Amino acid sequence: MRTLAALLMVGLIILPIQASAASESVWDDAREGVQGGTIGGLSLSLSESSTEYSASREVVELSHVIEVYTATWCTNCVTTEHDLDEAIGDTDVVRIHYHRHKFEAEDPFGSNGTEERWESSYGAASTTIGGAPRLAPTTVFDGERLHLGTSSKSDSLLNDYIASLGIGSTHEFGGTMSLSATTSGATTEFSWDLTGMSYNCADDCPTESLTAWLLFVEDSANFPEGSNEVGDYLHVLHDAVQLDGLSGSTAIDVPTAWDGNDLSAILLVDWE
Repeated sequence: MRTLAALLMVGLIILPIQASAASESVWDDAREGVQGGTIGGLSLSLSESSTEYSASREVVELSHVIEVYTATWCTNCVTTEHDLDEAIGDTDVVRIHYHRHKFEAEDPFGSNGTEERWESSYGAASTTIGGAPRLAPTTVFDGERLHLGTSSKSDSLLNDYIASLGIGSTHEFGGTMSLSATTSGATTEFSWDLTGMSYNCADDCPTESLTAWLLFVEDSANFPEGSNEVGDYLHVLHDAVQLDGLSGSTAIDVPTAWDGNDLSAILLVDWE
């Protein structure tokens, strides 16, 4: 009888420990002190021989957004991006790779705009976790879950990524968002509209805030001089422009693709 009682007591002690371990996160919060994330991936291919482009999507139909901070010299990035490829598999995602630009001697791809977006969104969390605002490799899922470096919090980095991807975005928005562009000579005017988005919250709702960004991403850029020997760098972000308001139009100097004709304009929305 005493043995049975002892076993029951041990079980009562172990159960909370197991529950706590199961609930431990395999990622860090990407936005320090802010409950928020990123919606989007509404994309316009600028590679077509056209002067007018447009796209509109239901928010619930939009893909996962995966943002990666990398560099052409970063050998650890080869490892993490291989695991990311495997985690994604056939899942529909929008993938954006930020390349180190400030104080950079080798990598030619980033810009002040790309660094500004990364630092304003994830710099505080990166500094708290790793000691600096821009660290390669870093991977962020849906603007919410950050994975720094090559160390895993579960049995493998691949499983960390799979878990993070499986969570999805936690936003409560519905409705539609749209993006269009008109090119005339060397000028391209972009128009965006987020006013069709709705906040699906019924009771005791916090104040919501939306900030629109336009990102210019090249599908593939060849750079054999990269010391990590990747050669063809994918999903290369060349510039990021913060847009003013939930709707409007503005002329933007579209960056030149590194090579080829595979540039896209991608509308992202930061929410909090």
